[in-house]
Amino acid sequence: MAGALVGGAFLSASLQVLFDRLASRDVVNFIRGHNLNDTLLKKLKRKLLTVDAVLDDAEAKQITKPAVKEWMDELKVVVYDAEDVLDEIATEDLRRKIEAGDSQTSMSTSTFNVQSINCRMEEIVDRLEDIVQDRDVLGLKGVGEKSANRWPSTSLVDESQIYGRDEIKEELVQLLLSDHVRSTDDAIGVISIFGMGGTGKTTLAQLLYNDPRVKECFDLKAWVCVSEEFDPVRVTKTVTPRIPSV
Repeated sequence: MAGALVGGAFLSASLQVLFDRLASRDVVNFIRGHNLNDTLLKKLKRKLLTVDAVLDDAEAKQITKPAVKEWMDELKVVVYDAEDVLDEIATEDLRRKIEAGDSQTSMSTSTFNVQSINCRMEEIVDRLEDIVQDRDVLGLKGVGEKSANRWPSTSLVDESQIYGRDEIKEELVQLLLSDHVRSTDDAIGVISIFGMGGTGKTTLAQLLYNDPRVKECFDLKAWVCVSEEFDPVRVTKTVTPRIPSV
């Protein structure tokens, strides 16, 4: 899972680099002045903005949804290919400026080919179009864009699909089973799991909830989804019916 999160961070950084390049006056002027397809450049930016809007949601869901992980992998390849094309454009622009500013420098041989760049840009835009369409199929949402059919989390978890959580899970199990947490006084023990979105907090809580040692230790258990809009009254009303009278 850590690898997926790191990969997502690199992808976010790569997208930012692309946006900076696409906004560069030098790159834009070079494209417009050397018969490169300016329309493709605008399409590329629009498609990248579209996938960037749902990237946070994709990073969170790729941990438990292989199809989203595959979507992210495909996006990485396209983004890196787009980086290569814009790097070639920026390099050619710099080469020509250096040679134009130095009369003593002879024109060097360049492999830069306008037709080839246009073809590669068109291919990248087409691939991004497919990725954008798959975004809707996978149900990926942007910031502030909530699905009307969003279901609350449950305690159910497929442990065969979870990797790399053994050490931290074991630490928390031991903490739950400690005498301090299980004390019989009136104090209520709280163990918080916090972190950035998509790091697997809910999944870790599900693993703890379903651990046989935890089930054996606690007589009463209840799983309640608080959701993003925290309402103490609603949460209390939800918890109470799930705890049988003792």
